[in-house]
Order: sequence, then C-alpha cells, then structure tokens
Amino acid sequence: MLLVVVSLGYNSMVFAKPSVQQTTTPGCPTYQVNLLVDLVNSNPTNPQVGDTVVTRVHVVYNDGTPVTLSPETISFLWNGTAGQKEFDNAPVVYTGELGFYNYTQTVTQDMFQTLGAGKVVISVVGCSCSDIRANRGPISLTDSDFTLTPSDNSHLFVGPQAPAPGQPVTYVVPLAIALLLIIALLLFFMRSRRKKK
Repeated sequence: MLLVVVSLGYNSMVFAKPSVQQTTTPGCPTYQVNLLVDLVNSNPTNPQVGDTVVTRVHVVYNDGTPVTLSPETISFLWNGTAGQKEFDNAPVVYTGELGFYNYTQTVTQDMFQTLGAGKVVISVVGCSCSDIRANRGPISLTDSDFTLTPSDNSHLFVGPQAPAPGQPVTYVVPLAIALLLIIALLLFFMRSRRKKK
C-alpha cells in the first residue's frame, strides 16, 4: 500500500492506493464515509478478441446521493477461467447522468490468453473510487452479483477472434483442389475407355 500524508498545520489527511490483495480485508481508508457502487453493467456480454466492452458503473454515497469522482479513475479486475487481469486507475468517462461513469476496454489477444475462453467477471476493485473529499469505496470487490441493481450484469463470455468476413476458410482451397483432381481423373479415364473401343 502506498500512503501519502498531507499536512496543513495541525490537520493531516492520509490517502491510500489499494491493491487487489487488500480487498480481502474489511474496511477501506476514507475521510468520512465509504462510497458504494450500486451498478456494474457490461456490454456486449459475448465479446470476442478485438471487441470493445463498455462497463457502466454507478457510484453513490450510502444515502443514495450520486458521487462526483475525483479523479475520474476506477480500478477494475477481470477474473476469468484461467487467470485475472487488473487495470489500476483506469480512466472513466462521466455519462452526463449523476454518478454514472463508463469504462471502455478492448479485449486483446494477450487478455484472452491470460483470462482464458469462457466466463469472465468484471469487478470494481475495493477502495478504488474517490471523491474530492477523499471519501473512498467500495469496501470490497464489487461486481453485478453484489450490487443493489438486480438487472445489471458484469458477467461476460469471451471467445477467440472470429475470421474476417470475406476471408476464405482454410479448408476450402484444399477441398477445391481435390475436387478438380477427381474430375480430371474421371475425364481422363473416360477418354481412355473411348479410345480402346
């Protein structure tokens, strides 16, 4: 954990940058109140390598008041069947709707190899959201299974890159050559039978 102490006369403030390992312990260093993430929704839910996934997050105070993030970054954890990948302090974009932010990430071949094919869950890392007063949250990893919004979904099924449209499939060319050889042989045998008669 990286601690930064800011001292203004006799008052001091401590800021902490958490890591994934810290999310297993309860609590989150904060100024007054912990922030909550009540929506984590990712689209599309069946991306392939090369596709862009947009995850919408809603950050609120415990009374439901929307939070204005400062800075506009959140850490995300992608947890797959073969491994996990963390994106520390990923930039998020304010949507224009209070408390709502979008996080955009393209699924790369490297990510696919690290995460594996199949189910991937996107989570907000604990203590990675903050406001201008140094309130932080959420207190632990948060995905769509742990939010207050029943309709959100941060579960993906990631697949390999699809072949480009118009690109011939690799078995078509050998199949066409074999077919042409068979036709040529048939014509050759038919011609040789005619000459014998």
